[in-house]
Amino acid sequence: MISWIFAGLPIALSSEETALLVEKRICELHEMPAEFCKYEPTEKDKELMEEFLKKVLEQQASALKKRKIEQLSQKIDIIVAGKKKNLINKGMSDANIDKDAMLEEEIKRIQDLDPDHTLVQLPQEMYRNIETSPVGLDVLRPNILEGDGAIKYSIFKDLWEKGYYVTSGSKFGCDYLIYPGDPVQFHASHMVRCVCNQENVFHPKSLVAFGRLSVAVNKYAVFAYRTQCARIAYQTLQWHDSMDS
Repeated sequence: MISWIFAGLPIALSSEETALLVEKRICELHEMPAEFCKYEPTEKDKELMEEFLKKVLEQQASALKKRKIEQLSQKIDIIVAGKKKNLINKGMSDANIDKDAMLEEEIKRIQDLDPDHTLVQLPQEMYRNIETSPVGLDVLRPNILEGDGAIKYSIFKDLWEKGYYVTSGSKFGCDYLIYPGDPVQFHASHMVRCVCNQENVFHPKSLVAFGRLSVAVNKYAVFAYRTQCARIAYQTLQWHDSMDS
């Protein structure tokens, strides 16, 4: 499975993710017209955007103030009790506090929402009608159709079809990280390094480094490759601390 950590648009996909979605007929690839890529917003477009951002700020400010008022209303008894306790400690035991007046006073202290603190609303559709042209996977050439890219894509697809969640492994010195479940809830269990040329000689230092790294981050080190029969095979590298002594 592909990791959808945040279910929103727009999203950035790797070449492997894109190819898989297209191949499984989950998505389609479309090409934007060349003139659109060079499009410069007009003054009218800028005004509309400013109005939109202003409206978003007003809506968020209103919702935030309403929420804070609800929270204050729920806690006003605690606030009043705290005020009374402070007055009693100062020797003013007969002080009378108006709860409604206290609530109004607290509401007046609510600060306006700073524009820098507003949530960013991501558009989920084009604001202009654009005629796009459907394209095939050839646009991803050579990333996933030729050479090493084709082998890596076949490994990525095989892992996905086995039911794993797959993400990039660049931060861990490998090609892919695989998870037993949603990456939001689980840590990666395996580090997968793709072997694109089986005739390459593995240097002992690189094997030791990959094995020790897997132990340090508590993951399995896996080499993935495509056999002569065009099947995907996996080889696990195990490293034990006792080997260092």
